[in-house]
Amino acid sequence: MKALIFLIFAILFSYVDGRECHGRYDESIKGNCSVAADCEGALLDSPTCELQSCCIPAKLPTTGWQCLSKSTFTSLYNSTRGNFLGQVLSKAISDAGICNNCQAKAAFLAIAATMTDDFTHDEAIGTANEFASDDKKYGNSQTGDGSRFRRRGLFGLRGKTMYEEFEKLMAKYQTLTKPETAAIIENAMIIASTMWKKPNLQNGTPLTQYADGTFLRFSVLWFKITGGIEKLPIAAKQYAKFLRGLECGGDLYPGQGQKCQFNATHQGFCTPYCIKGLEESGEICGCTGEIGPQCPDSPSHIRCCVDSCSQELKMDLGFVLDASGSIGTADFQKQRIFVGQLLRQVNVGPNKTHVGIVKYSSNAQVLTYLNRDYTVEEKIRVVNTSVYNGGSTQTSAALQAMDRVFSLSNGLRKLEEGASRVIFVITDGASNNQYDTINAAAVLKDQGIHLVSVGVGSSLNLIELHAICTPPMTENYFPIANYAALEQNINQFTSKTCSEPVPLPGNTTVNGTIGKDKYKFLKIKIEIIGNKIKITVKLFNGKVKLFYSFNTRNPKDPQDFIDYETKTSSFYERFVSLFKSHSMETRASSDEMEIVISQPDTKSEFLYVGVKGVEDDNSFEVKFDDCQSVVCNIGTLRSPINLISIIVLIISTLLLRPS
Repeated sequence: MKALIFLIFAILFSYVDGRECHGRYDESIKGNCSVAADCEGALLDSPTCELQSCCIPAKLPTTGWQCLSKSTFTSLYNSTRGNFLGQVLSKAISDAGICNNCQAKAAFLAIAATMTDDFTHDEAIGTANEFASDDKKYGNSQTGDGSRFRRRGLFGLRGKTMYEEFEKLMAKYQTLTKPETAAIIENAMIIASTMWKKPNLQNGTPLTQYADGTFLRFSVLWFKITGGIEKLPIAAKQYAKFLRGLECGGDLYPGQGQKCQFNATHQGFCTPYCIKGLEESGEICGCTGEIGPQCPDSPSHIRCCVDSCSQELKMDLGFVLDASGSIGTADFQKQRIFVGQLLRQVNVGPNKTHVGIVKYSSNAQVLTYLNRDYTVEEKIRVVNTSVYNGGSTQTSAALQAMDRVFSLSNGLRKLEEGASRVIFVITDGASNNQYDTINAAAVLKDQGIHLVSVGVGSSLNLIELHAICTPPMTENYFPIANYAALEQNINQFTSKTCSEPVPLPGNTTVNGTIGKDKYKFLKIKIEIIGNKIKITVKLFNGKVKLFYSFNTRNPKDPQDFIDYETKTSSFYERFVSLFKSHSMETRASSDEMEIVISQPDTKSEFLYVGVKGVEDDNSFEVKFDDCQSVVCNIGTLRSPINLISIIVLIISTLLLRPS
């Protein structure tokens, strides 16, 4: 069957491949029908090319691979067009002035990939009727304007207003009378680099400031270009892909903005709320507390969030304080202030957050263990009365001492108790032996402990500070010197910790309590590849929902994602989404519920589970059993979609498609 389908497509493609074609509105723009992968030029929508596009040839820039690695880009787009486009984009990135800024380059590429449907078209595809809804938008005024001024080019020039603005800026392109010229590669490079430097074309701040590896700032960047959030989920996924591909030092993470007014009595921080299309990327967005109004000058999903997760937070928390000679008394005092502020953000107590603290210079000294002094006042008193020593910087000895503090005999809780394990290492990174320090940090990380490095002092060794923390360093390293950003950094960290899944071994049971609309995330190690896992949920009080995934670290309720009007969702995307949200729900009165999950492929190392509280007070037990070890004699959870409903869905989708 596959061979037959391939033959049909091959016949169709060969029927038109190489045929002369031209622009829909400008016959002087000539090219040849081509498949996207073979085109070294612009790909225009053409009624004469059937399933192909009209390839308008272009010359390669003479600069070559100036700003991009050929091997990196072609590993993502391995084709004739990939080799061509990489050099085109490299030139545009150079013209935008961001050749040496990895996160900005990734954002630039993400915009271009999204606007061109992953570089398969240089103008939006469709008939005049399909663009009719744009005839009165984006400055369009006449029938057919939606089609004539459709989205074109690497940065998606769209609507008569944008075409007119660009023509004022660069009159020689005549984009109003010849709109298809905006898609021609030579012009598209200039338009893209110009829009990066001047988002609203006439003036504005370059977009570089919004490219910091966060979903928050990238959302604002996208909003500056498009005026909305249509296609933002696709663009965010592209940004994450290029951040990884270019090795920018970390993956896409949520980010947190400035303070905002939640209501008359409370302030919060601007936070990116989750939107539809990111259900499988839930870790890059979301508010762990109460959602307030939209933040000023931001897209609709950037909301004022009052974080309340610290009250839910159950953590074994450690601090390593540097009292060596390279620090000095002033910077040692900064460490005390930092620890005090952070301890007041978390709920320290016997059944909540436990705290262990080590101070060091030439030797390491344990100031307090996890199972001592359970009040926040006692912990802060221990820090404030500690003495600055001076001396050498035995950071490795301090980390080894913290390894002893984080032991079962000294108060570390078992994994099944659901407490996250986090250690802050506060130092200038100038240890006596960098090799020993990095190895000692690795020992802690290998035990599932999350390490955050905090730079303090006037001469920071960033190599060591980045190596100490848990990857990515963009999330887990920050300097303490910037007091203006300190509260924001602390708030962002506590919020992130609430979303950090608790690592669990297979065949274990975990107990927990959770408030209404709050989440507890768990990460279960898959012991046997391709095996089934049984999850048993038992409720003692309230009601919970459970969501699971093999991909995203924070599986959440799809109802928590803001919807928005978009025309870009295809039948394929809607069809797949039906199979991506796995959930179960139970009440205490129903005693318990069981499901059996099949691991989808050999690539999954963990099963991620999100437990959401439905009522005000929810207490539960979740048990995980490897079906290789126990008999799973209940039916495997199946999607409520059967063959009949799939057929109905396909037929209804085809009937609803525009003609």
